[in-house]
Amino acid sequence: MKVIKNLTMFLLLCLFSISAAILIPSDSKITSENGSLTEKRLANDIEASVLSINENINTEVFNLPKVYTLPMDLSPAPKPNPANFTENTYEDETISVKCWRERIVLSEKTVTANFADVKIAHPTQLRTAFAGGKYGISRRTYASKMAKANNAVIAINADFYNCRTNGLIIRQGTLYRKDCAGLDTLFIDSDGNFNVMIDRYAVNSGYISNHKIYQSLAFGPVIVRDGEAIIKTGKFNSIACGPRANNPRTAIGQLGKLHYLICTIDGRSDISNGTTTNELAVIMADKNCIIAYNLDGGQSTTMVFNNRIYNAVSNGGERSLSDILYFASAIPESEWN
Repeated sequence: MKVIKNLTMFLLLCLFSISAAILIPSDSKITSENGSLTEKRLANDIEASVLSINENINTEVFNLPKVYTLPMDLSPAPKPNPANFTENTYEDETISVKCWRERIVLSEKTVTANFADVKIAHPTQLRTAFAGGKYGISRRTYASKMAKANNAVIAINADFYNCRTNGLIIRQGTLYRKDCAGLDTLFIDSDGNFNVMIDRYAVNSGYISNHKIYQSLAFGPVIVRDGEAIIKTGKFNSIACGPRANNPRTAIGQLGKLHYLICTIDGRSDISNGTTTNELAVIMADKNCIIAYNLDGGQSTTMVFNNRIYNAVSNGGERSLSDILYFASAIPESEWN
């Protein structure tokens, strides 16, 4: 009888999914805090509910391992289990993080690099957050505060979207800004895969409308593509601070399916003076990134692990920022072992 009941639930789920696809519009307009129009895929909420129901049925009917997912919205993730942290690692059924520091010898200097190897079980665990929990042109706070407020296992500064008025901004599946600026833009899709292209091309080619994009980050440049470091001598399609000068840097790369590498470079000190973007490209390629992207740097460069700043922040301490990128556990506190 239980099997018949669960199979009935499964058939009802299929019917619900088909009905949702037909009846729920793929896009809708909402008004953001600053009065401008933003676009939100309402189907994301339906999709999250369907995934949750489907996972429970798969577990009960087919005896498959339970898959945890998080809602694609700006709500905080579940708290990570404090018992699963060590000084440099975190691991549970849905995420593993390993952090370490290296002294890297470049052609004429030695710098301190901070790395985190991150594996997640589901794409919704790669998340972004705004200062104060909302999109806004004047909202700023420390990366460490944003990380704590959103229960991040590990977090880095993002692209400081509100220090400028242009750049394509998609966060947690919602399009907040569509003012293209000719920048290398990082797109993260619903499978957790990275792609970098010029924002205008992404819009005009139909790439955004034809793909389910969870996040976009507008800073750049792309520094690794197809496993090869991109060394530029001409124009950079980015707003990187002093790309040819020594500066603190932040980068994120993809190593494989749901497998990522975070890197922050300490800079502006006697111990570590920072790198150029070309040097950062070599570092990320040497760590086997398939694709890697340069984020905001300078005093913005911040890595937060277990609510503690892991890197040496330059210029005397943390800077107030507008946003972070973070990785989260997907296991609710009620299910901690």
